[in-house]
Amino acid sequence: MRKFVFALAVLLMPVIAQAQASTAFAGRASVGVDYKIAKGFHINVAEELRTGDGFSSIGSLRTTVGLSYKPIKYLKLGVGYVNINPYKVDKEITVGETTTTYTGFWNPRHRFYFDATGHLNLGDFQIGIKERLQLTHRTGDFNVYQETPNALALKSRVFVKYRGWKAFEPSAYFEVRTALNDPWGTRSADLVDGENYYQYTPAGYTHVYNNRYRGCIKAGWNISKHHTLEPFVLLDYCSDYEIDTNKKGTKFYSAQYVDVFRVSLGLGYTFNF
Repeated sequence: MRKFVFALAVLLMPVIAQAQASTAFAGRASVGVDYKIAKGFHINVAEELRTGDGFSSIGSLRTTVGLSYKPIKYLKLGVGYVNINPYKVDKEITVGETTTTYTGFWNPRHRFYFDATGHLNLGDFQIGIKERLQLTHRTGDFNVYQETPNALALKSRVFVKYRGWKAFEPSAYFEVRTALNDPWGTRSADLVDGENYYQYTPAGYTHVYNNRYRGCIKAGWNISKHHTLEPFVLLDYCSDYEIDTNKKGTKFYSAQYVDVFRVSLGLGYTFNF
């Protein structure tokens, strides 16, 4: 068990070291079903609620449908779809001369993913890596020079799990998310005379950078053969590069990395059969 505690400290150290940004707190709760279609072949469905910062509001609802397959003992492949519904509050949308104010509305996004997980068993420990490539299609009204309509990202994870206890499986992982096609461009050297903006030349979706570092601690509890309860804590250091331009992509106002350290408390339940 001391080896697990040491591995846990190593995995979380990169996130804790970045915790100089402003801190936010949120929560997550999910219910899922995992069905074994055949040996090594599973289908899973889950519904997740995420709160906004401070637990005071709904952040989003996420519905996931996925398939996984183990071609060999130490490798698992997966594909899936996630319907993401962020809940937005107090937004004004102008069409022509008409401005409409929405006090609360859903703004769906569609995510598709492919992942590969490899692991090794070392006594009571299981260690491994997981790579996930995902594409998220954004809908609704947004500035295409500030947001990518079809955002590509790569999530790279290393994990460790302790399996020395029959019903209780503590685990931890560290993950880096890399944005692969965020907006980019160049601006003029000086402000436009008498104005507060620069001339801007978009360069497409070419910005590649690490925009999140995550550490996670889980405590999987196998209540029975078919029921699993999993409390967890997520430590996220997010550093998104935010560009402020007009909707024509000709005027540049500002660009900066926005750093947030977020602590999320979560609880997941899965029915296995």
